[in-house]
Amino acid sequence: MNSQPLSEFSLIPGEYGWSGLFPDSHRFFGQQIGLEIHTRLTPREPKVLPPVSANQAGLVRKIAAELPTLIPRLEQEFTTYNQKFDPDFQGFITHPHVWLSDKSEDGASWAFVVERTDNPDFGYHAEFRNVEFIELWAGD
Repeated sequence: MNSQPLSEFSLIPGEYGWSGLFPDSHRFFGQQIGLEIHTRLTPREPKVLPPVSANQAGLVRKIAAELPTLIPRLEQEFTTYNQKFDPDFQGFITHPHVWLSDKSEDGASWAFVVERTDNPDFGYHAEFRNVEFIELWAGD
């Protein structure tokens, strides 16, 4: 198994695909941003974990180049989304990461996902098409 063509991310294999970290300089509310690239729908099927595709690699590079612009936009969207009902949300966020789903292997669709320490089944999802923000939603 290998994670080519994104060797610079030092991706490690997991049940659904590959994970790693963006450079430490990219932070979301002070937390380092992870990278999750799913290359299969279910664990162990197919038996050998598929590598990152050229479409996925290209999208990750596009996202990485735009993170300095995207992070302030994401922080503002999350603040606006939570200001009325959960103004203390920043104290509970964990594992912010860029997620490429195995279902949308179109080289354009991805989500910025953030979990919460107080509710492990809850997640925020900021959906993107290339580097265009589409919407922010949250749920279990």
